Amino acid sequence: MALMRRFSLGFLGKQEAPARKHWKPLIFLAVFAAGSSAPASRAQFQQPIVFSSSGAVVVRDDQTGTLTAVSGSPFAPSTTSALTIDVQGRYLFSVGNNSIHMFQITDATTGAYNEVCGSPFASPTTNQPLFIAVEPSGQFLAVVNSQGLFPGDASVETFAITPSATVLCPGASIGPALLPVAGSAIELDSTPVGFAQPPNNQTFLLFLGPNPQSQNSTIQQGSEFQALAIDVQTGLITGLQSGNASLERGVSFAMDPQGRYYLTGTRDNLFETGTLRLFGLDGTIGNSNVSLPMGNDPLALWIDSTGSFVYAAISAPGVPNAVQIYSLDFQNSTLTLMPSSPLPGFTTVPAYFADPAGSFDYGFTDANTAVAYTADPLTGYLIETANSPFTIPQIKGALTFSIVGGGQGVSGPSLSLSSGSLSFGSQQTGSASLPQVITLTSNGGEALSVNSIALSGADASQFTESDTCQAPAVLQPNKFCSISITFAPASTGSQQANVTITDNAPGSPHMVQLSGNGVAPPPPAPAVTINPNPLTFSTITQGTTGGPMTTTVTNSGNATLHITSVTLGGNNPGDFNMNSLCSGPYAPNASCTISVTFTPLAAGQRSATITIADDAANSPQVVQVSGTANPGQPTTPLVTLSAQNLGFGTVTQGTSSAAQNVTVSNAGGAPLHISSVVLSGGSPSDYILTNGCTASPYAVNATCALSVVFSPLATGTRAAAITITDDAPNSPQSITLTGNANPAVSLGAASGGSTSASVTAGQTAQYNLQITAGAGYSGTVSLACSGAPQAATCQVPATVQVMNGNPVTFTVSVSTTGSSSGVFLFESPPRMPIWPLIMLVGALIVVLFLLLLQQTVSRRILFRRVPLAFAAATLFCVGGCGGGAAVQQQVPSAPQVVTPAGNYVLTITPTANAASGKALQLSVIQLTLTVN
Repeated sequence: MALMRRFSLGFLGKQEAPARKHWKPLIFLAVFAAGSSAPASRAQFQQPIVFSSSGAVVVRDDQTGTLTAVSGSPFAPSTTSALTIDVQGRYLFSVGNNSIHMFQITDATTGAYNEVCGSPFASPTTNQPLFIAVEPSGQFLAVVNSQGLFPGDASVETFAITPSATVLCPGASIGPALLPVAGSAIELDSTPVGFAQPPNNQTFLLFLGPNPQSQNSTIQQGSEFQALAIDVQTGLITGLQSGNASLERGVSFAMDPQGRYYLTGTRDNLFETGTLRLFGLDGTIGNSNVSLPMGNDPLALWIDSTGSFVYAAISAPGVPNAVQIYSLDFQNSTLTLMPSSPLPGFTTVPAYFADPAGSFDYGFTDANTAVAYTADPLTGYLIETANSPFTIPQIKGALTFSIVGGGQGVSGPSLSLSSGSLSFGSQQTGSASLPQVITLTSNGGEALSVNSIALSGADASQFTESDTCQAPAVLQPNKFCSISITFAPASTGSQQANVTITDNAPGSPHMVQLSGNGVAPPPPAPAVTINPNPLTFSTITQGTTGGPMTTTVTNSGNATLHITSVTLGGNNPGDFNMNSLCSGPYAPNASCTISVTFTPLAAGQRSATITIADDAANSPQVVQVSGTANPGQPTTPLVTLSAQNLGFGTVTQGTSSAAQNVTVSNAGGAPLHISSVVLSGGSPSDYILTNGCTASPYAVNATCALSVVFSPLATGTRAAAITITDDAPNSPQSITLTGNANPAVSLGAASGGSTSASVTAGQTAQYNLQITAGAGYSGTVSLACSGAPQAATCQVPATVQVMNGNPVTFTVSVSTTGSSSGVFLFESPPRMPIWPLIMLVGALIVVLFLLLLQQTVSRRILFRRVPLAFAAATLFCVGGCGGGAAVQQQVPSAPQVVTPAGNYVLTITPTANAASGKALQLSVIQLTLTVN
């Protein structure tokens, strides 16, 4: 595994306690991957990774300083204070509450990490830890505690970094841990005002201030410096120097990020003189002192990444604090106050953090934005780089860097440049670009002699160069300096030049190509600056007048500005009175003023805007105006609410949130009559209101309470409002209610199941489904199935019991009907109908009867014998002649209905109720059925 060296730097100024907020560390790792034979438990980083105590993990580009978030960032925050890494890159360690947290780095590419089982760790003497130091072997770490055995004392103790140790935690018995080293704790005479660890990790440095609290301390009024080490054989602290206290009071401390020297800020015990003291660490720089003017105190110190500039926050009686800039001459080991001093815009040292492996200094504008700076070699001013700022979610805190050591295996002197070329793009003639920086690093096994650095080439005069190398100079292995180039074209067109570096490394001279394009500036134009903006009035009583306040409008452009109008508008323009003296035109650098007074017509926050219309590019400009008014002596009731917005977060549909209360107060001067309190808005049925404001009227200063519970019947964002109607001037009052609801139940395919099936007619399709209850919801869910095709039936469980996030499986069956061969009965051929025959026979009989009757009348013989015979024959014929054989007919059986082939969608509909008995709006699940 490549040798890793960790660098950490912290300091405490006079104005801040040891646990100052901007110490929250962020670790920068510039670590290269080692061979595949490395133990799996070690994090072999594939790229320079940055760990943030707030959870952000990013990669740094060593040539440009660019920061880029890795995949998965931000991770869980690890700590709110000091954070460091062991030299082997396996673990992160952070300061906790009287303990040390330990995190294992699990991904060499992204830097992902998790807290080890059993963390955090502590010993009986761990008390308010401040700082963590490591040693080169990676076996031990040291913890500096701000509280020792005696008042005002600190202590140092050590822990063994144990990759495998018995730990007591569920699901694991063996894992990495920190084990206190018995007998390692030592008492310090005072609490450090600053501490640091050089990049080689051989020692760690503590600078102790006075300790007036302890009678046991030898530095009750002075200071003490300690360079301590960890014995890699025993884990005990070595190097403690007793009786080395100085008579001067320790105030501030800083160390060169490259570990060549450190600085202390002290003052005498009469508080008359202050001193900056320079001490060499690696033998390349000697010791020297700088005496400050009478009465000046060095409150805090900081050193830029190149180690070329020292920034000292100085206080002086009757003078605002200032940050003085000192340049360091490495050849003579002298500090010199810069003519450009003090640092503009600063009253204390910059809250920036120096990269010991490159010439960049980093800071933050907010919790999501990082910025990169370089120190201008001519002035020492901190200039933001061209590619800064960087948007990194959840990045903040202080920075602690880790760097790669050991060079590149070159036995002699060697030189590396962060870039072989710089491109400045297009730049207006007569103006200068932002500087671009090249880092020159001595990366060989012997010292690098830098003899000269100069510009050359056809257009060398279009570029300017300054550097912190101070050639001729000697850079020891792993040290670096910076070369700053600025492009200031005097003519248009493409410009080319070179930076030529002569040295004692192979390949000298070394070249850096420079290019840029000069372009003509735009035509003159006006511009507007407004100062101050916004205008904020102090709180006054309603009905009185505050101010005036004045803002100045300046033409900051290079052409005449014409102002066409200045108008007052916004929310409460009647509360403000404006007097504008801006009517234009205005020459460049000319200005005018706008005066405003504040006479609030009502109590509370009042605001307005002043809009300026002109011929500048950013027209119109807007000035924000605001003020706050206290109520006067009202003669009417006035309603105030303890909250105007209630947010209930996320709950499960069908369950209820905790109740939230709003206090309604009569802050007026007369009784208050409340006529109604109602729920309204988009989803009033999702809230339960308990109205405690029914005892109207309410006397002056009397109160009542409203209680609201969020009990959603539907999912998603559910918004409503409470509207209070009364006889106060500000009636009605409204309270906004917001909440989000997760589903009470969700339907889906069970493990291994599916929401689609294909069967042949006559077969049964089955779907294995599951219903999962939302968190906190339990109850009975009824199920219904619809959409089954013809001649098919769908069966689902009538009800399913669900409980608090647990899935319950169930089956849906769809039975289809198939084709079959039916048996049909054949009918005999139809016979001739018999009734026509009967009627014919009957007619013949009647005719015959009439003939016989005639003969009978004439002869009177047959009448006696024949009538009965004919009657009988007639009756027989009528009754039996037409009877014949009955028609026998067989009826066929009904044909069977077959489920038609095709694609069908079935819908499973769940229904359930909330605890209140109200029906929930639940989502259905649709099943696909294919019948072949």
